[in-house]
This record gives sequence, C-alpha cells and structure tokens, in this order.
Amino acid sequence: MLTTTYSTVLRKVFPFIVVIVSILLTTSCGNSNDSITTNREPTDLLIAELGNTEYSIVLNDMNVSDLNSKTHYQHKYHILKLEKDSLVVDSMDWQTVNRSYFEKHENDLGMEVVSNHNGSLSKVARPVGFGWAIGNEKYGEWEPVSKDSTSTASNSNNNSQRRWRSNGSSFLFWYWMLRRPAYQRDYNGYRTAAASGKSYYGTQTNGQSKYGTNSSYQRGKRSSFFSRKSSSNSWKSHTQQKTKRSSSRYNNSSSTRSRSGGFGK
Repeated sequence: MLTTTYSTVLRKVFPFIVVIVSILLTTSCGNSNDSITTNREPTDLLIAELGNTEYSIVLNDMNVSDLNSKTHYQHKYHILKLEKDSLVVDSMDWQTVNRSYFEKHENDLGMEVVSNHNGSLSKVARPVGFGWAIGNEKYGEWEPVSKDSTSTASNSNNNSQRRWRSNGSSFLFWYWMLRRPAYQRDYNGYRTAAASGKSYYGTQTNGQSKYGTNSSYQRGKRSSFFSRKSSSNSWKSHTQQKTKRSSSRYNNSSSTRSRSGGFGK
C-alpha cells in the first residue's frame, strides 16, 4: 500500500519538477552571455525627472559593443518637450540599458518609446506625434490630397488618404511633425493598435514596416546605424544569442507540454 501511494504521489509531482527544471535551465542559458546592467532604465529616470511636463522620449540610436568581457547595450534619446505650444528638443548621449529593455525596443528606432501628454503616461512605442500632436485640432488639421504618382487614392475626398498639416508655432514643431507625411489611414491604424495596448508600425505596399527600425524610411535616414550593425561582431553575437534563447524557450516549452500530457492520462 505504501509503495502504491508513493508511486501515485510521484506521478502527480513529477510534471511540476519537470517545469521547474526547464525554467532553471532556460534562465541559465539566458545568462550565459553576461551583459552590463543598470539598476534603473534611463527612461525611468527621465520620467521621474520630467514629472508632469508634456514630453516624448524618442529612440534616436542603438548600439551593442563589448566592454570588459561583457556585452554593453546602449541607447541614445531625443526628448521632445512641449513648452507654451512650442517644441523644445534635448538630445542625450549614449545611455546604458539592460539587455531585456534593449531587446524590447529593437524594432522602435525613430519612434517614441515613452510619451506623457494630456495627463497620460504611455510606455508603448508609437510613431512620433501620434496620439498628442497628429489628430489634435490644436496643432493642425487633415487636408485632402490630390491624386498623383505617389497616391493610390481614387479621389481627393477619400478620408483615409487625407494628410496631416501642422500649424505648430515653432520651427522645431514644424520640423518634427512635417519631416515625413502622416496620413489618416495610418493614424486610424495607430488608434486601433493603441486601444489594444500594442505598438503600431504600419505596412507599406512592399510588405515592410512603415515606422520603426525595419522601415525603409529609417534605412535611408540612419544609414550609419545599419552599416555599424551589419559590420559589428558584437551585434552578430547578440543576434545569435537571442535566437538561441528563443529556440531554447520554445523547445523546453514543447517538451514540458508533451510530458505533462503523458502523465495526465
């Protein structure tokens, strides 16, 4: 009777042991490539420092390098601050970030990674100006766009083809809001994504993202970043490590599900 009871308990407990061991192995693999860490992300420090100021933090650059046998992850930021309906821009030098935060925003180059406007703080990445300037009648209006070689609109009254025209009072406001056209179809797509707490990257006719790191706009604007990334051994090592971790998590998860299912019969 005692042997039977022990066997029954073991069958019930074993699946949980497998899960715990899998988690420990995954964590161990994830830490095999040591990286430099920081107690607080720079964006969190900026949030505390800027308080109730209306601002956006834009990811301006990213870098991966080796320092003292550890991987060093870094960001550069632009801080856009609204002061009396004018835009003031501060640029920050390289800031150390944690690997997890770096990976979270690898697709967000040129986008707002933090926004604080109208009393609402958001840490969901979005195109610059979406959610506070573009679509806000205080800062501009939607204007019809006549059909030309770059437009697929059947007529100029198609709302999804309307383009945002800024009336910002400062030169920097105009520069940041008009450096690339914002169309209402993209704004509508952004609002749908934002309602679900997701980032919006848009889609071009060639299937590529319209905003963020993977967009053709960023590839043209930040050619030095992509050249540095493609030639850096540190970047290549980071990409390989990330791929291995993702593969390891997937395989461990599949294995755990299979074993749990077997003991549940």
